[in-house]
Amino acid sequence: MHPQTTELPAGSIPPREQWVRRDRQLALITLLLRVPQVMTPLGVLTWVAVSAASAWTAAVSSAALCLGMAVCGVGMAVFANVRWRLWALAGVALIQGVVMWQLSRVDVDAVGTTWDAAGAFVPFFVAGLSLAPMGLAARLRWVSVVESENRPEAFGGAMRRESVNEALATVLGAALTGLLAVVAGPSSVLRASAILSVLTMVLFVVHPSARHPQANMPESQWRRDRRPAPRAQQRAAFRLRHGLLYGIAALNALLGAAQGCLAVYSVSLDTVKTMGVMYALVGFGAAAGSSLAVRFRHRITAANMWVLVATGALLTSMLLSGPSGTVGFSVVLMAVGFFSGPCLLCIHSSAGQVDMAHGYMGLVGFMNVATSVATALGLIICAYLGVHHDYMSAAMVPVAASMLLLGTALVFNHGLRRAPGPEPRI
Repeated sequence: MHPQTTELPAGSIPPREQWVRRDRQLALITLLLRVPQVMTPLGVLTWVAVSAASAWTAAVSSAALCLGMAVCGVGMAVFANVRWRLWALAGVALIQGVVMWQLSRVDVDAVGTTWDAAGAFVPFFVAGLSLAPMGLAARLRWVSVVESENRPEAFGGAMRRESVNEALATVLGAALTGLLAVVAGPSSVLRASAILSVLTMVLFVVHPSARHPQANMPESQWRRDRRPAPRAQQRAAFRLRHGLLYGIAALNALLGAAQGCLAVYSVSLDTVKTMGVMYALVGFGAAAGSSLAVRFRHRITAANMWVLVATGALLTSMLLSGPSGTVGFSVVLMAVGFFSGPCLLCIHSSAGQVDMAHGYMGLVGFMNVATSVATALGLIICAYLGVHHDYMSAAMVPVAASMLLLGTALVFNHGLRRAPGPEPRI
């Protein structure tokens, strides 16, 4: 008796290597899918600030876009399990490309700065309705892949990978926005985001993973289980979920307020053309901080790192109240990005590991909506105080958001110590 061996045909690739290759391709595509969502609000803020020379007009325009994105995020969550989900996403991406291309050609010089001119910002809100948050769509694609290929053990890793992509997209989008605004002008950011949105959606549709049967998430993934549980367990789950939700809201309120401070500062000193450079510095600072955080991921848990970087964000946000020239302001913004990047990684990574069995997709949907709404609030409040009062009043908004961010980090850490299971890591 000779043992039978199964040999692969010459030139063929083992199934495991095929899975790894396709998984890497899909992860890259889902990362690029998110970048236009970051580039567009920043591009609108820079473009309107340069064209209209008004921090209030720029902030309200970008905030209206973010609110439209929040409404679109709610629609994405409601219709996540429909059969025509993929083709609906393709249609939305095509509409987004057309809308953003046309929006970049709008004359914003005549937009008013009073509440009576609120109707002039409706096009920005409508444009935001076409900016679909792709986090849910990307995760649902991974569910289809895992179920069709019978790889249930890969689900957790895929969700953690998507959580990291959420943070990396913010870093990459800020850097690309700054570079494009400097090299080709602020309006080029909208055109670039339109092109990137259409191209990445084409890749998402034609990728081999799209051939798998569409898998819908069970009801337990969208909402918390209603069955009775011990009071201590309910309290722990409540703290963890709301800590993540308030944390992502506070962080994006900080980023929105920092953008508002930048708009007020640049317009008041007539240096709006340098906003692109400063955005690039924020992106590079976030990239550096995220890279450093990844190096220490095996030594420090995500919750402890969240506390550390939130403390750093609070200290650096205080420096926004007294910028010493354009160079000093740029250094402070880079420091804010340096601590914001790791904070994004910690929050999204924790969401992907804390409660994977119950209500995870619902939590992701709420976090997407909270991201857009908090950014809009931070922008509007900061710009209003800066325009109608003074810059020092506006600079208090990032400090308040940083204090809330640190508070939610401490509450989350406290709840995590009383919850069963291993602590999440990046």
